Order: sequence, then structure tokens, then C-alpha cells
Amino acid sequence: MSAYVQVTSGENDEPMEIPCEEDGTLLLSSLAALFPKACGLRFRNPDTGSMRGIRVSDGKLYPPPAGNDDSTWGTRVYLAVFPKETKRKSTDQGGSPPQKCKRLGDRGGSDLIVLGLPWKTAEDGMRQYFNQFGEVTFVQVKRDGRTGESKGYGFVRFKEYDAQEKCLRYDRHEIEGRWCNVRIPNQRDVY
Repeated sequence: MSAYVQVTSGENDEPMEIPCEEDGTLLLSSLAALFPKACGLRFRNPDTGSMRGIRVSDGKLYPPPAGNDDSTWGTRVYLAVFPKETKRKSTDQGGSPPQKCKRLGDRGGSDLIVLGLPWKTAEDGMRQYFNQFGEVTFVQVKRDGRTGESKGYGFVRFKEYDAQEKCLRYDRHEIEGRWCNVRIPNQRDVY
């Protein structure tokens, strides 16, 4: 079983290696950390030349079967899958415009990476801190697969895009007595 999965955003781009979990799965949040807004993986079947999707369930991507019910990522390179942008229809007939659904797709709403977390921080502590900016729908502290100890970073997702923007306005966040940085994964600092 491979400890890393090779993923790229295009067939001609250089692949990046993403670590697998101990059970051989790949977390969707790990994929999204390197490929923001990615929602899955696909690969080209060498036998048919067709593209094949990877099964996603409960935030985990499962390796494709390799035969005899054995599953492995192998050495192939996988392509990140991104949602298609959908254009919203406006109403010209005096009805209310389509504002009932909050637009997260077009304007972001992706997971934010939290760097520099205290080693003792748990998901409850993160959720409690970030609730001050708005409703939190997801928090995760990344942990070592063998020891279960924190790796010092995690992810947070807000229900509303405005809450995400409010959180990102702060240069640093003090979580449980330690200064942490919060940003969009893969965001480059501009100097």
C-alpha cells in the first residue's frame, strides 16, 4: 500500500504527493488543502483509455480495486476533480432574485487551513474559537496516524462566506494561548 497518492490538476501538470491515512484512504480535506475546491479524483483506465472516478464517502476517498478485492492507489497519477461553475438564472418577472441560497461556490467557501495549533488543541476547542466569526460546519485537527497526537495544524469551514472573510481579516489568531495563522490552502504570501 502506497503511503502517498500522486495528484495533479491537469494531465500536463507536475503531480503532488498527498499522504494517505493508515487505512489506505485519502481525506478529502487533505486533497482540498493542496487543490482548493477539489471534490474528488479520477484516473485514466489503462485497459479502456476511459476516465474512471474514485469513490468518495464520509469525506474519504477510497483507492480503486486492483483485482481480487484488493484496493491500492498504485503508482498512477490521479487528476483532481473540481465542481463545474453553474450560472444562476435571474428573474425578470418581478419575482425575488435567487438569493435564498447562500453562494459559496462562486466566491469561495473552501476549507481554511489553521497553522501553528497548540499540540493539546482538540476539535471542540477549535470550534469554540472560530464560532465567534460565524457558524462553523467543519473542524479537523490533523493527527499522526500512529500516535494520535496533533500535527500542529488543522482545517475549519464556515457555513457562510462572510464568516470566512471576517476570519481571514485577522493576521493572526490566538487559540488556547498560542498565535496561529489562518489562510486559504495553497495561498502564497505576496511581498
